[in-house]
Amino acid sequence: KRLEKKLDGNLKEYAGIIVREVDMLEGILHEILGFVKEARLMKEKVNVGELVDGMILLMQAELRKMDIKVLKEKGETPQIYVDANRIREALLNIFNNSVQALAIHGTITMKTYTAGSNAVIEISDTGPGIEEKDLPFIFNPFYTTKLSGTGLGLAIAKRIIEEHKGKIEVDSAPGKGTTFRVFFPARQVLGSRC
Repeated sequence: KRLEKKLDGNLKEYAGIIVREVDMLEGILHEILGFVKEARLMKEKVNVGELVDGMILLMQAELRKMDIKVLKEKGETPQIYVDANRIREALLNIFNNSVQALAIHGTITMKTYTAGSNAVIEISDTGPGIEEKDLPFIFNPFYTTKLSGTGLGLAIAKRIIEEHKGKIEVDSAPGKGTTFRVFFPARQVLGSRC
């Protein structure tokens, strides 16, 4: 980047392209390393609603720039015993998938509630939806229908959720948007060995 500042004309333009490509490669490498690394979970008692609020706050500037509205419907949920940073990473990957699906303008709805013995986090978008033929593959590493990206975001999210004894489901149809539901066993409370 320092070299780019010292160059003129075409050389400066080429240096800029190289810098952008290196940044993109660093991002891809980070995603691949995130997928293959074995994480030691640092579990703690986590408030599901606060986790969702923090994630939305983190994304607020980008959402505003893209004219994406976020609606929250927070119901009663038990606290869960998870690695907050890893779960935040998983939820951000799912959330980013919704943001990318909307591209610009639209709505993402975040719901938290209890279903049976599970705390549930639901992320829905008003995007174009996922083709039925693609649904069985969306959690596979390197599977993508987008022009950019690595196809690792949802695979990483699923792996993290399963590391926490949770599960993820998706409902989608072309023209109807997409809903991801993440379930965490409520038995994962402080002191349990889940």
